[in-house]
Amino acid sequence: MDFVITAQKINQVIKQANNILLVAHQRPDADALGSLLGLTEWLDSLGKNYQSFCRDLPLITESLAFLFNLDLLETRPETLLQNNYDVVIVLDSGDLKYAGVDEVLPQLVSKPTLINIDHHATNDNFGDINLVNPQAVSTTEILYNFFQANKIPISPTMATGLLAGIIFDTSNFTNPNTTRNSLGVASRLLLAGARLPQINDLILKNKTIDGLRLWGKVLLRLNYQPEFSIASTFIVSQDLPDQKSGREIIEGIANFLNSLTGVKAILILYQEGPSLIKGSLRTNDDLIDVAELAKILGGGGHRKAAGFKIKGELVEIEGLWQII
Repeated sequence: MDFVITAQKINQVIKQANNILLVAHQRPDADALGSLLGLTEWLDSLGKNYQSFCRDLPLITESLAFLFNLDLLETRPETLLQNNYDVVIVLDSGDLKYAGVDEVLPQLVSKPTLINIDHHATNDNFGDINLVNPQAVSTTEILYNFFQANKIPISPTMATGLLAGIIFDTSNFTNPNTTRNSLGVASRLLLAGARLPQINDLILKNKTIDGLRLWGKVLLRLNYQPEFSIASTFIVSQDLPDQKSGREIIEGIANFLNSLTGVKAILILYQEGPSLIKGSLRTNDDLIDVAELAKILGGGGHRKAAGFKIKGELVEIEGLWQII
């Protein structure tokens, strides 16, 4: 369906709704929280009743907390069963499991209209209405176009959330996801009053001493396979100063390694929890689609940046690190 037609249909559904649930994916990043900020500011202007949900509030770092009032986030899935929602909007999630609501949504008695707004190439179009554009660099870019399609004014606060998502998902316009469209949208968001210095200070200028020490450990473990032009490394749970900082540090290292000369693809393995390993994949090569590999392993993402999770433990046996 045409983007504008779908965007206008979503606008109509939202305006007719009495009770709305907004869902950000597990371990939310600046794109997910920026999307929440943009939408909730608009819903407030409409006087709508809504609830924001995210399962991983404890893992949101201080550098991202400025994007959303964390006190307004519901984190317990069971509480959602106590409400009669007309509409559920899932943001920045390739599927309902990643959103953390795959078990609770089928139990909602009200059977709400499910709206899926996302930019991941591996999105399975799980919504009743799907506003999915894999060519967009972020979900916040899609939301900007949604507001434009419906002639909805963008306030400085909305613009700040939307721009934060674009800056985060393009690594400040340095990774291969960056497009002419994303640069154009960013420019117009600045004109709308987006607070760029605040975004830079809290998202980009957030390095810590502990974080830099972790970079040192990860770089020492770096393995390069010249026959495949692949670089890989790993992070074990005891490396991390805390779980909150883990995601940001991994993203930073992955993007840095992806800039190495002669490297076509990179892989970082990270012990995310007991018997659970997360993999992050990156490439700058136009002939490589890391999303396809991630999908085979049960994950997803974009052509040049993707991730997956597998069961196992990273352990050292006789001086060699292995997955068991």
